[in-house]
Formats: sequence, structure tokens, C-alpha cells
Amino acid sequence: MITFSVDANNDLMLGDDGNLSLCKNAQAVKNLCIHYARALRGEMLHNVDKGLPYWKTVFRRQADIPLFEAAFRERMQEVNGVEEVVSFQVELRDNELRYLATIHSVYGSFTFNG
Repeated sequence: MITFSVDANNDLMLGDDGNLSLCKNAQAVKNLCIHYARALRGEMLHNVDKGLPYWKTVFRRQADIPLFEAAFRERMQEVNGVEEVVSFQVELRDNELRYLATIHSVYGSFTFNG
């Protein structure tokens, strides 16, 4: 798998040759998982049914954590190369949702937070 590389601010990067930088395999799967997790349902013009339903699960009076986790797990399965969401831990503190996900892909396992 190949996709664009991004920096810590999630911006595209240029390589040493001046062209857009690419990443492969494990890093590509991890980048896509992070992008898929950050996409809000309805924000993509050509895929309005894709993305996580943050408005229906998190951005409401009472967050529905189990529904958010189910949506997250389902969304990660859409990433080519993902085999399983091994663990998903959520913490809601001071109206801020934080999660830590461990994903197993065809290239090995990795963890990311949001």
C-alpha cells in the first residue's frame, strides 16, 4: 500500500526531490486509519455517508461511548490492510473525549490516539 506522507500537523510533506512525499505499507495503513478516524460523517462531499458519526455519538448532551466505539471499529475495517481493532479505550473528561486504539494490520500492530 502507498499513500501520501503527512507531518505532525497532518499536512502533506514534500520529499527531498521537491515532490509530494509518499509512505508505504505499515506507515501508510496507520496514516489512513488516523485520517479515517478524524473524518466526520457528512463532511466529505462525494462520500457523505462515510466518516465517524461524531455529532450523533459524542457532540451531544450525553455522549454515547458504546455507539462511538462500534462506529470506530466499523470504520477501521474499511481501511485496506486492517485486520482487527485489538483494543479501544475511551476516556471522557471535562467534556473532552480521548481514545487510544490498537490496530492489527497485515504489516503488524500499531497504536494511535485521538
